[in-house]
Amino acid sequence: MFIYTSIDVVYVALESEGITGYGEAAPNHRYNETAESVIAVFKSFDTDGIDNPYDSVHVNEYIGSLHKGEYSAKAALEMAFLDWVGKKLKTPVHRLWNAPSTTGPKTSFTIGIDEPSLIAEKVKEAEAFPILKVKLGSPYDREIIEEIRKATSKPVLVDANEGWKTVEVAMENIRFLVDMNIELIEQPMPSSMHAEMTRLKQLSEIPLIADESFTGREDLGELSHAFHGINIKLMKTGSMRFAMQKIAEARKHGLKVMIGCMVETSLADTASAILSLWADYADIDGHLLVGRNPFSGVVIDKNGYVTLNDKYGLGVELAESIFD
Repeated sequence: MFIYTSIDVVYVALESEGITGYGEAAPNHRYNETAESVIAVFKSFDTDGIDNPYDSVHVNEYIGSLHKGEYSAKAALEMAFLDWVGKKLKTPVHRLWNAPSTTGPKTSFTIGIDEPSLIAEKVKEAEAFPILKVKLGSPYDREIIEEIRKATSKPVLVDANEGWKTVEVAMENIRFLVDMNIELIEQPMPSSMHAEMTRLKQLSEIPLIADESFTGREDLGELSHAFHGINIKLMKTGSMRFAMQKIAEARKHGLKVMIGCMVETSLADTASAILSLWADYADIDGHLLVGRNPFSGVVIDKNGYVTLNDKYGLGVELAESIFD
């Protein structure tokens, strides 16, 4: 198991007419992204390429043309534009998009486990959260779940992280989990095993959610044969507006929608929280897992619900100077 003591995120600020819009990228090595590659995309950005900042289609087309891949950088640039436009219009982005509410689903909270003996302590630390999330895919999966159930009866989301390599192994684990109050299982098998996942979906009594199998560029009709839902992460889709399109498309194919996150601060998590207003599940706890969080924005209320404010733009405020 890897234990991270630090992780890179990269911020961008777009300033015009005395108004500043903020964006955040959380690069992912799985997709060959680094802080340096994100910064290179930012440096290639030229505001002269934007004829009308209020034309979101044009803005997204221009940002998308900057570089192949690098979706976290593109997400940050679009985020900054949306934040700027909302502030300019003196309107929250979620109101510009006619959101049904300012409250999203209850978010899960990830309990990091490096050995089963620490589970009771980790569960206690997460006492304020009504839904827990645990990463499996190790030889200790059953022991971990059994220890969690000794400590709490709260619903649990399981992220298998592609760790179950055959349908037989996956089904053995699912049969074990059926009576353990497990709400869903993310990515039980490797993303390359679509045929096996299609078979597994037919057998599973627990909803299966695509994570690594969904970046935003897949055929959701095909994906619906293998999964019950998708986990949309802004850093993978590269755009809040594109993510909204994927939510609508997912509904057409009968797929449930989870909004997830990488390890991010409140800036990116607030953008994700806006998307969660149209979702079934939320896993927006990145800002709760970082030691330094220079932005304030999304709030998890006392009942665990993702809650947005009515501040202009994305609804974030810079709490400390990071652009010196």
